[in-house]
Amino acid sequence: MPVLSRLPAWARLLLLALAVLAVGRALLLVRHEPLLALGNNYDQIRYTACLDLAPWRPGVDPGVGSAAAPQLRFAFQPIPPGNCLWTSDLLFTAPVALGWRIGEAFGGRPIHSVRRLAELRLLAWLAVAAWATAFFLRERRFGLAAAHLLWLGLVGFDPGNTLYWATFYAEPSAVFGWYLAAVGVVAALVRPTRGAVAAIAFGAAILAASKLQHILLPAAMAVAVLFAMRGGGRRIALALAVGGLIGGAVQIANGWRAASPAEGMSITNRGNFLLSLLLKESSDAPALEQRLGIGAECASYAGKNVYVLPRPIESVCPGLPQWSQGTLWKHLVADPPALARALLHVPHSLLPWQPPYLGVVEGVDHGSLPWYSPSVNQLFGGSVAIAWLLLLVPWLVVAACWLLPLAAEARAFALLCAVSASATVVVALFGDGDVDFGKHAHLAITCALTGLCIPLAGLANAPPRRRLSA
Repeated sequence: MPVLSRLPAWARLLLLALAVLAVGRALLLVRHEPLLALGNNYDQIRYTACLDLAPWRPGVDPGVGSAAAPQLRFAFQPIPPGNCLWTSDLLFTAPVALGWRIGEAFGGRPIHSVRRLAELRLLAWLAVAAWATAFFLRERRFGLAAAHLLWLGLVGFDPGNTLYWATFYAEPSAVFGWYLAAVGVVAALVRPTRGAVAAIAFGAAILAASKLQHILLPAAMAVAVLFAMRGGGRRIALALAVGGLIGGAVQIANGWRAASPAEGMSITNRGNFLLSLLLKESSDAPALEQRLGIGAECASYAGKNVYVLPRPIESVCPGLPQWSQGTLWKHLVADPPALARALLHVPHSLLPWQPPYLGVVEGVDHGSLPWYSPSVNQLFGGSVAIAWLLLLVPWLVVAACWLLPLAAEARAFALLCAVSASATVVVALFGDGDVDFGKHAHLAITCALTGLCIPLAGLANAPPRRRLSA
């Protein structure tokens, strides 16, 4: 790369060291023996069902989870209809499955290693990282290039993210989509090239289509950029909005499909929200029970979740199916003290980043990461104080960007990270209550840490540029 030759030797060595740190950390986990990944709490069946894939466990129902340890070997096998849920993660899993199908057609083994999926994800991340680093160096933004590589090594490739790579969960596509959109925004704030704008739109589409809870996140990011740029950055905001619309259409189509698990997930989410938040925190629970017509038995499970009920939620809470999620939200918002108490569930439920009930070592029940592959999750633990810091510090960074004489670009990226983190936790809370909250709000940790790791001063100290308005 000619631009590297113009850098002093120390700068080239620093970039090389940061790149080696990032790639080495990712490879260490992806190639580790035994497999390091998250166990399956059943959610993966919703996505492997689209491919007729399941863990290779002769004699075991493919729908049975394996939370204690991850599974390395997968095989094609019939999955009961009505389980497939569309997600942008199929952009990664479908090509791998197709390769396996082709291999079998030419006489290959019918048992496959999920490591291939992790390797494909790594290649995608490295491709984006290479593009972004080259872009920043061409624009003479050495500070951004170095900060980006440092972020990859410390946050992007932390096991809190990479443990999802050798799985069929939707979380890895959500993180990748947000990363692609966010690094595209940084590039476009430097210079809004067509490549940067395309990266933003593609990332936003992947993010919105990853999980229903992220359907509006690209729109929130677009509003953050417009607000921080005071009406500028319209091309960036438009790219986020268009990508979000495309990805959102996938999620909306999910609900229209006849053989989709979306309806079953909806009643489960409503039940968890009702039990874990609405009934528990209501200022007048008896009156709420009467308005909703849910019965005394249902009310007796306030503070719990649908998974501990003796019968299906529709039977225990007979009035629930007639109420939409929006109606339940209105009951909470109309009770400000209850809403405040509900929001306080967030810092108490956000951590640990890695779900403690899911094992991470193949063949070892509830195994732990080896010492040479550490994660910030081990530092954070379940600390409520650290959770508060993760929620508040990105907004303190935003405040600093406004109070100090910093460029609009710095404000825009700081606000994008803070809004992304806060929107993720609020939507997770209103989606499924505080049930499995840490996993549902997984993306928020990456967003919060990004706001801290990217040296906003590098954006702020850039030479003056024309206002982004095109």
